[in-house]
Amino acid sequence: MKSILLKDWRIKLFGRRNIINKKKQIDRTSNLAVKRLQKNKPWIVFCKKQLSLTKGILLNQKILLTVLSLPAISLILFGIIKISESDIARIQNIDVIGTQIIDSHDIIKISNLNGQSIFSTNLNQARQNIANINGIEKVTISRKNVNGIEIIISEAQGWGYWQHNEQRVLVDASGKILSFARPAPSNAPTIIDFSIQKNNQKEIKVDQNSVKLVARLESEKRFLKMGLNPISYVFEDNRGLTILLEDAPNIVIGDASNYFYKIATLQELISRLNKTTSEINEIDLRFGSNVVIR
Repeated sequence: MKSILLKDWRIKLFGRRNIINKKKQIDRTSNLAVKRLQKNKPWIVFCKKQLSLTKGILLNQKILLTVLSLPAISLILFGIIKISESDIARIQNIDVIGTQIIDSHDIIKISNLNGQSIFSTNLNQARQNIANINGIEKVTISRKNVNGIEIIISEAQGWGYWQHNEQRVLVDASGKILSFARPAPSNAPTIIDFSIQKNNQKEIKVDQNSVKLVARLESEKRFLKMGLNPISYVFEDNRGLTILLEDAPNIVIGDASNYFYKIATLQELISRLNKTTSEINEIDLRFGSNVVIR
């Protein structure tokens, strides 16, 4: 019994010693870390001071660079402004290509580009100014070299003429009056206008539908296919378009309504007239199936 108690006492005592030893080891370890930290504290303080000093130097350098760069930036801006105001940065050379009727100097003047700054030039506005000229069909503007401009012009092509009394104007195939355009061919048609127009009009009034109708008849060679030769076209307010043919009756076609029916009817009548000796002066196709022969 005594031996057992002695053994338990020794075990308890041995275990307690282990706990005490472990606590002592922990205390020693923590004390050692504290001592090392205290030993290295001057070095840490020194590093903090150096870091703070470095930040201050970098900040001062940034401020210094900013201060020194302000005059340089101002000098650069001043140089840019001076260059933009000099002749180097202004449009000096303008080449106009493609004009036959319109004077190239007039194109340059209307474009309003000469002497303008190359940095603020509005090419779209210049293009619009030129395109507004009556007779200009297409305009292309592009930059050439540093201070040059190239303007390519496509002038409208005259199709024929519209004449009222003594006044005769050039028109295109849509009936638009052309002030500046390439002239119509020598055999171009002329539509004689017998309508009543106001005397105070600046320009004569053109019936564009009649011009388009004649242009269509000419382009499709309708009369040539029927062996007919138009010698003149006449427009009247109350009758529309009349076609005067050589050695054949005049054709009152009016307008472009029922176009194909009128052409087919005319072909049939012409083929019949070639087989008859009756004298016919006029064929009126304005009333559909009710064709009037005079």
